[in-house]
Amino acid sequence: MALDSLECKPDLKNFNTEKTAFLKEFNVQYGYGGKIDQIREEEYPQLKGAVFLDHAATTTYAKSVLISFTTDLINNLYGNPHANSPSSQLCNQRLDKVRDRVLRHFNANPGDYQVIFTQNATAAIKLVGEMFPWTSDQSSYKYLRESHNSLIGLRRFAEEADAKLIKAITEDDFICLFENDPKTESIQCDNHYSTNALPRTSIQNNIIYNLFAYPAQCNFSGSRFPLNWIQKIKRFNKNNNSKTLVLLDAAAYVSSSLLSLSEVDTSPDFVTISFYKMFGFPTGLGALIVKNELEPILRKRYFGGGTLDSIVYDRPWQKFRKSLHERYEDGTVNFLDIIALDHAFDTSERLYNNFDLIKNHVTSLIIYLSRSMKSLRHYNGQPVCYIYSNRDFSNNTLQGPVFSFNAKRADGSWVGYLELERLASVNNIHIRTGRLCNPGSSARWTKLDSEDIIDSFYNGKTCHDDQDMWNGKPAGTIRISVGAMTTIDDILIWMNFFKKYYVEIAPSSVMNNSISFSQNLVLEKVTLFPIKSCHGFSISPSTSWPITSKGLMYDREWMLVDAGNGRALSQKRFPRMTLICPEIIRDKGLLAVSAPGKYHNKEPLYIDLNIYPNTVEFSTCSSQVCGDKIQTCVYTSSEINEWFSSFLNVSCRLARHASMKDNSLLQHRFIKSYFNVPDNMHLSLSNESPFLIISHSSVNYINKKIIEGGNQEVEPDCFRGNFLIKGTKEFEEDQWKFVKFDEQVFKIIGPCRRCNMTCINHKTAEVAKEPYSTLALCRQFNGKIHFGQHMIHVPELSEKPYLIKSNSLVQILTDRNLNKKLKKWTIWNWLWISLGIFLIYIFNKNIINKIYNYINYY
Repeated sequence: MALDSLECKPDLKNFNTEKTAFLKEFNVQYGYGGKIDQIREEEYPQLKGAVFLDHAATTTYAKSVLISFTTDLINNLYGNPHANSPSSQLCNQRLDKVRDRVLRHFNANPGDYQVIFTQNATAAIKLVGEMFPWTSDQSSYKYLRESHNSLIGLRRFAEEADAKLIKAITEDDFICLFENDPKTESIQCDNHYSTNALPRTSIQNNIIYNLFAYPAQCNFSGSRFPLNWIQKIKRFNKNNNSKTLVLLDAAAYVSSSLLSLSEVDTSPDFVTISFYKMFGFPTGLGALIVKNELEPILRKRYFGGGTLDSIVYDRPWQKFRKSLHERYEDGTVNFLDIIALDHAFDTSERLYNNFDLIKNHVTSLIIYLSRSMKSLRHYNGQPVCYIYSNRDFSNNTLQGPVFSFNAKRADGSWVGYLELERLASVNNIHIRTGRLCNPGSSARWTKLDSEDIIDSFYNGKTCHDDQDMWNGKPAGTIRISVGAMTTIDDILIWMNFFKKYYVEIAPSSVMNNSISFSQNLVLEKVTLFPIKSCHGFSISPSTSWPITSKGLMYDREWMLVDAGNGRALSQKRFPRMTLICPEIIRDKGLLAVSAPGKYHNKEPLYIDLNIYPNTVEFSTCSSQVCGDKIQTCVYTSSEINEWFSSFLNVSCRLARHASMKDNSLLQHRFIKSYFNVPDNMHLSLSNESPFLIISHSSVNYINKKIIEGGNQEVEPDCFRGNFLIKGTKEFEEDQWKFVKFDEQVFKIIGPCRRCNMTCINHKTAEVAKEPYSTLALCRQFNGKIHFGQHMIHVPELSEKPYLIKSNSLVQILTDRNLNKKLKKWTIWNWLWISLGIFLIYIFNKNIINKIYNYINYY
């Protein structure tokens, strides 16, 4: 791996020392006999300059697969397999060959098993639910707590069948259910779980079928569960009038280990596979491997093209094909991807020989990674990682190549997993965070139980939002997973990154508490952002700009929303948004929108400021702290919406904040509760507060650190502040309480918490690692990265009209200054107010509480 091409460059001396020690310890297991570096160089050019550690989601594809597959398609003509033409027959021959190859890979006898191709592993699991012989009020469905959502989803079929029992069980429960005497009618488990383990039926000569599903490897923690559970269930079945069939979700397991189905009597009845997890390509293909012996009891519900031998259209009569795969593969299968799978097998066998070698390779890496992460300590001896597995990482029958954890700071507080993921991303390190579609594992390890999840949902928390903490606990995990082509270089670069940013070697620096403020400060620039996430518009020095209760007039009053789902578009997803340049022409009452000519060939848009669109809709703003449902007025003009859609290459519409039109229209947005502000202070479409102030000296300090690290400096505009101040000491603004621009007074309400959106160049839309990486090193306080200060306007201390302009003199107000400002408040004023408060108190205690909060605030 070319280390100089990486965003996060390790110290070369330490890197080589650690790599040498690893190779000495794991020279037998690691690297396929010394071929790994050559394999990476020749077969995986897409990984150059990147550290990909998300193989549990999908591994990546080898170049040879793509070349051989496209060559095959160029040289052969493949037709729809539901025909008799030469091209169709050729296709069918290849499909049969691949089915046989899949069975051989899993040591399955074609007489015992069949392969039904599906879209993915989830579709294979769903198919089991559809074909399973549920018996109303008799069948049961049990699944392991650590199951993926796709396995849990089978309970919907069981519910529709009025199943007698639907239950999530733990490993300990399994022992209670299936390792006791099968003649025992009722079994008591340690967690007070009590049921007839296998419901019996009073119907003579009929067998009631139950389903038990579990993952061979947990996608959340990497824990592996015993494959001999199947044998125990089969033994339990022998003396019962009901039988439990076993569904094994093998998608995560078989990506790095070989699953053998050679012993049919002790093998699962259903096995689900995802081929992109095994090979990275093809991606639209999974499989259900099912026992032939189940054919008489499986139920065919819906049917599509290709699954029938005969049918009439006007009565419920149809005859299905005999073969399981012909009967259950509705419609035309993804025949080109199945042919691609043949090439994927070829390439994997040529590069890695067999999956036992892959298993040895990834095990050596996960041992080293887990050992290294476990050993990390802060300066005070506190561990950095809280690990979500109780398995021995050196035993690959118990633990897969996955390391799941959350990080803690030296003071014991949690590191937000989204913060870590963003910082990894700007360093081109690819990991996975969140609940990982595995609620049982998430609940087990993060200690957020079902009540917490339900409560958090009704308070706005969803699986796909940007809240990584709930009630002081992590809402998910950080997952690192390795694959066949992962190298020790990847692991060492990750370790260098993690230690650099998250292992504290000394107490965290604190903000300077000096109260000696600079003099002769100047407001260098005033900027507003008419369209959320788009380019800023700087006010001319000769122009005074109105201040409203929600911010600068027209600041964040518009946003772009997805035409399909109404969600706000953000610069994080569409960096080109920063090239959209809105300008307010107040004297003409127009919003002008343009883009640099080399990026867009359309004429500027001109939108009347005084005319609101009539279509009012609800939109959801999807940025980190702005998860509110917002009522917006959406423009229906094709000219307007096509301008933005063509520029961003996504179907979108321009929307205007409805509250700016009519305060009675909607639920207002308010400044976030974690700021020290009175309740219900209104907010436009800005994320956290109406105003953001930035110091040029602080920007210069960050740029100095960036240059020392060998990277290119950034401009102040990347921080998207409304006010840019010059003449201060660096980070002096952290200590300010009130700021006065000429006759306008603003209150500092808290620091701005930064994300990696600052890394988007506002002139080119290119994404880099700075300044976010440097901010993470020198501006991290209590786990949050701070730069700039949020403010609100204080009309009571300001002079009318409420206007602001650049080049204004800036004064930092202390308590003494405020006392002078409020000198008109004599003792008589306070006596009259006290009397009024006393009278109000008698009649309305709510009002007095609000007045008390207001006085206390100021």
